[in-house]
Amino acid sequence: MNNLSMALKNLKKNFSFYALYLLSVSFVITVFFAFTSFSMNTVMLEKISGNGRVEMMCNVISVFLMAFVVFYMSYSNRFFLRRRTKELGVYALLGYRKTTVLSLLTTENLLVCFGAFIVGILLGIFFHKSIVFGITKLLDLSINNSKIPFFNVNAIAKTACFIFAIVIVLMLSNSRFLFKTSLMGLVRFEKSAERKMKFHAVPSIVGFCCIILGYVLALDILRGDKSVWFSIGYTPIAMLTLVLVVVGTILFISSFLPFVVHISKNNKRKFYTETKIITSPNFIYRMRSNSKTLIMLTLLSAATLTVSSVMALSLYYPIAAVSRMAPSEIECRIENESEIDAIKQIVNEHSSKNDVSFLQTNIYKVTSTSEQVPLEYSAGSSKGDSDNEKILRNAGFECISYSNYMALLEAQGKKGALEQIGGLHDSECILVKYQPASDNAETGNVYPLLIGNEEISVTVIATTLDNPISFANSIGTLIVSDDLYDAIAEEISPETEVLSINGQSIKDNEALFLDLSEYLNDSPYLQGNSHRIHEIFSLSSSTFLLLGFLVILFFIATGSILYFNNLSAISDSKADYEILRKIGYTDRTVKKIIKKQTISFFSIPFLFGLVDCVFATLVYRTALMQNILKESLILYIPTFIAILLTFIIYMIYYCMTVHTCCKTVLKK
Repeated sequence: MNNLSMALKNLKKNFSFYALYLLSVSFVITVFFAFTSFSMNTVMLEKISGNGRVEMMCNVISVFLMAFVVFYMSYSNRFFLRRRTKELGVYALLGYRKTTVLSLLTTENLLVCFGAFIVGILLGIFFHKSIVFGITKLLDLSINNSKIPFFNVNAIAKTACFIFAIVIVLMLSNSRFLFKTSLMGLVRFEKSAERKMKFHAVPSIVGFCCIILGYVLALDILRGDKSVWFSIGYTPIAMLTLVLVVVGTILFISSFLPFVVHISKNNKRKFYTETKIITSPNFIYRMRSNSKTLIMLTLLSAATLTVSSVMALSLYYPIAAVSRMAPSEIECRIENESEIDAIKQIVNEHSSKNDVSFLQTNIYKVTSTSEQVPLEYSAGSSKGDSDNEKILRNAGFECISYSNYMALLEAQGKKGALEQIGGLHDSECILVKYQPASDNAETGNVYPLLIGNEEISVTVIATTLDNPISFANSIGTLIVSDDLYDAIAEEISPETEVLSINGQSIKDNEALFLDLSEYLNDSPYLQGNSHRIHEIFSLSSSTFLLLGFLVILFFIATGSILYFNNLSAISDSKADYEILRKIGYTDRTVKKIIKKQTISFFSIPFLFGLVDCVFATLVYRTALMQNILKESLILYIPTFIAILLTFIIYMIYYCMTVHTCCKTVLKK
């Protein structure tokens, strides 16, 4: 019988065992092929990358992607090789040379990879087309789909060459194992895989302390300027926290958890139950040979969850912040009155409806004689040039009227803010804050305003984050009463004249914004709510898409490795379960034991990864993202969704693992 016939027979006989492996490898190749097709899609890249940024990211991520695929398939191959050591030993006893056995394994890998290649190419084509369609709709791109080939020959060739290289790597790995392992070693490999575990209190305590200290350092960032993150530096503390968490995770899993379970055996009352007397020793027994795998999966899970969370937060938060950066649908500065009629004419050419509002706001710069004014009203420059960091503007306030403020909020659709605002007296004002956090609460502060030769004091009765003017035109805005505003207008010329345009019919009208930008000579003071959101999507979508390829692969790999690992352990203990059934354990109890054993090895990577993700996201959010919105759980909805999707994926793999394990143990 030749190798091809034997390989086909082996795969057919063990199809149920290889099914998930074939499926997971197919998914991996699908993602790889879709990514390769996207990176070779010159039509799409020309639209979303004007400076080569996306191409460079494709090249970098491609390296990580290939390395990860090689690692995953090597690990999976090692798993199946271990499961078949007794069979390979029998081949050797029958007189088969190790080169012949190696040839058989290589043929099997070729067949599996070929099947996965066919499935991956077919699914990858539709996956790539879906990505192109999604980006086209999301960014409103005009792309001639006929120029994008359905079968990208270059991508298929690259994928085929890569898979062939993987087969070579697997062959070298198998040859190293076969020629290194003796005949008796092959036959008794499964029996010698597990060794008795020694327990040491010191590494257990060190691991626990390291991981707690790492989390404490992460929480310390919430103290702001008093935190060690600011006093010592972000980079050294970030590296220290990372090292503590990684070292703590390694020692916690390899030493602390088995040590705690071992100590819990002393509690005879809780230990001697029909399930725990089986699951606790089994957990300790498996940790000896599986701790490295579990540590790797935990760190991989933490990285995957963190990347997913940070991706979701990094995309959603800037979009949510657009309501402050550019509150009006369109806003621009007016240099002379003739521009207003020209702008209105351009708007009317793009909208025939009467729902568009034009509100002109004159902003007056009023000097304050107060010794200290809020940072928003003192920092910055009076020039819009390169001297911005060198020249500080005079401390003062950019004032608008109360009625104008209310009209702008109504036009911008901020009904909730309108309900919270009452009237203003001449001696009262409302401060618009740039950031929500502040060391001193400004409410109740009195600021004297120099108006002509007269000094008028105003008391802050409220602060707000609902700025009516974009940050490009006014960082600090003070809302005063209409009478005080009129008094200011009589004495001072307007510092800035701003035209705010709002209306449902001009939303998402990129052509209108481009026409206005051309008329205003690409003025940096032209701002637009929908345009800014579109710009964020345009700049970020390719980055998140490329990172998404890696995240998907991480999920597939983590779930599949956990599946194979648990299935291997259950298969090794099949004889033990048969003994349990003979001494009176019901099938229901055996299933309960299998579920408990499986959930422990699924929950450790997920829960540890989840905790690491929460602290890492907290550090990222506090240190690296500018805080201009109110703290609210709503801002973290994308993070919750990313975690929920991860949980669902873990549950799917968990249910598949339990089903297969129970079927393996209980089949007659």
